[in-house]
Amino acid sequence: MDRPTDTDTGTDAGTATGTGTVPRSVDLAIRAAWSLVGVLGLTVAVMAVFNDQVVGAWADHHEGAREAFDQGGRLGLERAGFATPSFLPVAATMIVVGAMIVWVLASFLRRGYRWGQLGLFATVLGCVYASIALGFVLGPPPVFVAVAVLSLLVEGVTVVCLWHPDTRAHVRGPWVGGPGPGAGAASAGSFVAAEEPTEGPVSHSG
Repeated sequence: MDRPTDTDTGTDAGTATGTGTVPRSVDLAIRAAWSLVGVLGLTVAVMAVFNDQVVGAWADHHEGAREAFDQGGRLGLERAGFATPSFLPVAATMIVVGAMIVWVLASFLRRGYRWGQLGLFATVLGCVYASIALGFVLGPPPVFVAVAVLSLLVEGVTVVCLWHPDTRAHVRGPWVGGPGPGAGAASAGSFVAAEEPTEGPVSHSG
């Protein structure tokens, strides 16, 4: 897989300066994306501590479940025939999945691939949807509202950094291996130069 290069020097986009450094906005975007993984871990920890309240919030949205939960908690729900979802294992699995996604996409963003930027942006949009749904729409315990607000703040910082002018200048071309900025102008210049007649007399054979 070819990596995007600087059109003037032929160096890799991530090492065009010779030091391997990236713009500060890129570094902040990656840090913010990892912070989202941390917020997800915090959500799982809160979910483990307030597990009964989470189940109670779920029962509020199912007819007859609230009464059964108030009478006997989880056992009351089971006796009434309700199968309560296992939120904790799913959330713990999402930490691993989210960390892997961020690790891969952040690695490619650091190297200057635009699809790394777009992939992280899509991931953040999914997190925004989840934060609003779980923090405000489903009526969870108040502590989850606070976690959702924190998550939305981190997601906002991530979006701003991903679309910062320095970040957009760092990525090269629309997709992997795409031409860097000015590649079209360079190609056009080469074409014009090739079409210009050479100086001096032209010799004809034969």
